[in-house]
Amino acid sequence: MRSDFPALTGTGNGDGKQMTTLSQMYKQKAKSGSEITTKKTYMVPYSELYLEPGDNIRPLNQEWAEHMRDLWIAGADLPPLSVTVTEKGVRVDDGQHRYVGAGMAIEAGTNIIRIECRDFIGTELERLAHQAGSNDSLPITPIQRAQQYNRARKQGYEIAEISRAFHRSVSDIESHLQLLSSGEVLIGMVEAGEVAPTTAVALSREHGPKAGAVAEQKLAEAKASGKKKLTKSAAMPQFSAVKARRLVELLAAFDFTDDGYTAPDDVYLEAMGILAEYREKHGQRGQPQPAVKPSEPEANDEYLPLNKQEIIDHSGVAVWACAAAAFGEKDEYTFNESKYAHTWAADSVEAPQVVTIPADAIQRALGLIEQHDSSSALREWVDKTYTDEGQREDMFDRFLTVYQENRAAIKSVPAYLSLLQCTLSVSWTNIRSLRAAVQQAIAELARKAND
Repeated sequence: MRSDFPALTGTGNGDGKQMTTLSQMYKQKAKSGSEITTKKTYMVPYSELYLEPGDNIRPLNQEWAEHMRDLWIAGADLPPLSVTVTEKGVRVDDGQHRYVGAGMAIEAGTNIIRIECRDFIGTELERLAHQAGSNDSLPITPIQRAQQYNRARKQGYEIAEISRAFHRSVSDIESHLQLLSSGEVLIGMVEAGEVAPTTAVALSREHGPKAGAVAEQKLAEAKASGKKKLTKSAAMPQFSAVKARRLVELLAAFDFTDDGYTAPDDVYLEAMGILAEYREKHGQRGQPQPAVKPSEPEANDEYLPLNKQEIIDHSGVAVWACAAAAFGEKDEYTFNESKYAHTWAADSVEAPQVVTIPADAIQRALGLIEQHDSSSALREWVDKTYTDEGQREDMFDRFLTVYQENRAAIKSVPAYLSLLQCTLSVSWTNIRSLRAAVQQAIAELARKAND
């Protein structure tokens, strides 16, 4: 076995072999050439720690705090708390449930004198972003994320600064901030999982102060039909462009005069049927409404999907990748953007002839397609592993981020999933501990390969 490290003394592992610790490796780095460095943590007395009321991104989850209590009692190796020293003591910035769980374990008789902590170093904006990105494996809700963005906004940070700090798109920041102004009814429905945040924002823009009442009515109709949530198509139905064009064709067969009109019976009945369907869906009787730009115009006798997920479901990953490569990754695209992406993808993503696409945009699209395809197995695994819908999304983002960070060492998602089985699930509680566990597993595989 070849080793780049000199022989080190250590403790036995029970089979006669000597074990080496990172501490020993670090002390020998000058001799060995190791690049290992330290990032200090401190054992802080529990009595000196405190939570700032209202500072945490979300209210305490009692069930999860009790889960942390059980981990403390079991002696689990939990990640250190991120803290800031203030005039009041040592404030817990990240690790609310670990801190509260420790207190509950102490009350239950567990001897916890000190808790491992690490200094949080950064600006106030970076601290807010850190809180949003690390939450003891519990996902934050869209409203809680919006409130965190709003806290940063109130402190004077620009949208672009918040976007960089939180690693979210500008459109994501703006839509979440708009969500906070959609009214208490819609906010409550979003928190309850009865309506998607993007749908709530669209309803607010469309109906203004009446959006809440409209949403309640539409939700009641959706539940009456057996659905649990109010989808955008149900909340803001769009009349079929195909039927609208057919109505124009039928009306062209009418003979209009000053005395009225005449038309063949079959033409008249079909036209009246289309009008009746429109009135039933939109409640329009009598006065015509102002013309508005349709959100789902037609393309090849079908609607062009505008929402990211609808584009993927309806038209495929390639179309979404073209839209994202050309106009950036966002939740919803305009009709012209969607049409451009559909035209490009229908031509050829890699070598388009009908439209002129910059070379860097083509490479971005191909990269997005590869990224999406490679993550499908990961998505399937996460969906099978986690039952809570909100937790699924949070865990998927976390696993995918670490996977992408280690693509050079991990060649495929199946290999990554096998690697995860070599780590403890407790290390998945936040991205830092997951990242450390995966990197340790990679290093161990590399070591075995060199043996």
